[in-house]
Amino acid sequence: MKKRAGPVVYVASALSGDIDGNVEKTKRYSAFVAEQGACPLNPILNLHGVISEETGRDMAMAIDISLLRRCDGLWAFGEPTAGMRMEIEEAKRTGLPIRMFTTDCEEV
Repeated sequence: MKKRAGPVVYVASALSGDIDGNVEKTKRYSAFVAEQGACPLNPILNLHGVISEETGRDMAMAIDISLLRRCDGLWAFGEPTAGMRMEIEEAKRTGLPIRMFTTDCEEV
């Protein structure tokens, strides 16, 4: 029997700073979203290593916002960075439900 997938959730989390550590954290966040019955859409996992954080930031943010607009909601993990704040503002502007979590996946 096929199980129906849940809503598509945009995973917002930090990338800059400790990039390798943050990529590992965002994998955990995506797993958490899936465990909650939703379909994680994680732009970091989609674009890390494809578009340079330093030289392609504007392009990456444009892609991120385009992906966000196709989602059913946004879940943010950790203290919002500048990029996360842009994503959260776009979610608010378009009326998407937003949930905020700590880096330990506890809702705040």
